[in-house]
Amino acid sequence: MSFQGIPVLNYHAIDNTGNMSPSRNVSVSLASFKEQVEWLHKEGYKPLMEEELRSVVLAGKPPAGKRVLVTFDDGYLSLYEYALDILSRNGFTATLFLSTSFIGKPYEQNDFGFVNHDRQLTWDEIKTLSAAGWSIQSHGYNHIRLNSMDTEAIIKEVTLSKSIIEQNLGKPVHSFAFPYGIYTNKVIQQLKAAGYTFAYSVHSGKLFPRASKFQLPRIEINNMDTMDTFITKVTTGYISPSIGRRAKVRDIIYANPAVKDFIERFTPMFGFGNH
Repeated sequence: MSFQGIPVLNYHAIDNTGNMSPSRNVSVSLASFKEQVEWLHKEGYKPLMEEELRSVVLAGKPPAGKRVLVTFDDGYLSLYEYALDILSRNGFTATLFLSTSFIGKPYEQNDFGFVNHDRQLTWDEIKTLSAAGWSIQSHGYNHIRLNSMDTEAIIKEVTLSKSIIEQNLGKPVHSFAFPYGIYTNKVIQQLKAAGYTFAYSVHSGKLFPRASKFQLPRIEINNMDTMDTFITKVTTGYISPSIGRRAKVRDIIYANPAVKDFIERFTPMFGFGNH
């Protein structure tokens, strides 16, 4: 049987208030998250380990069996309160992409529709996640759209976040997730210079051997997903066949980040977006 690819799932916060709305669509309800993780366990998925990720992307060697990589962006208390236990009970860990300037503070970004009570994690809580096997990686320092920043500011965003995490946890930071999924060739070059090995977009699709190291795909899971759409995303990498076809064209066009930048100077996102 041919290798079917690895779904890299992109979550943010988990909402246990029962007050979900489209304006808070990047959160998922606690009940939905529990059902999704239990489905992954029942279907025989195992967590993708760090050495397996390197083997897939760098050496082109897929792991045996079904693998899934669960990721979270930003760093919310609800991960410590809910996700840790649910994932652990089902045999999973996760990767947390952390925005370091917000640690221990309320997250006051007005353009994010998270629940009001869900503050940022503290270092003690982050250390608990790390001790439980979670990989803590970088999501930048201030969670800023990096395409609008000059080189000096980009360097600060990618190096300061990396060093803060490494100093506090004593573990290497090798991966970066682009805030808002936005990146340019200049950003990628600064990630390479800072010593990162991988970077994750929010382009949909599954992870396959020899994937572009600094444009790795992730599949966004949000409160608009039913179990049917969740299963479709996990098994195919896309929410629908038409989205999948469009995304594959995008991946070809965007394979060279410099070409992507040139196209987007004239037609932002070339009509493809992150899907």
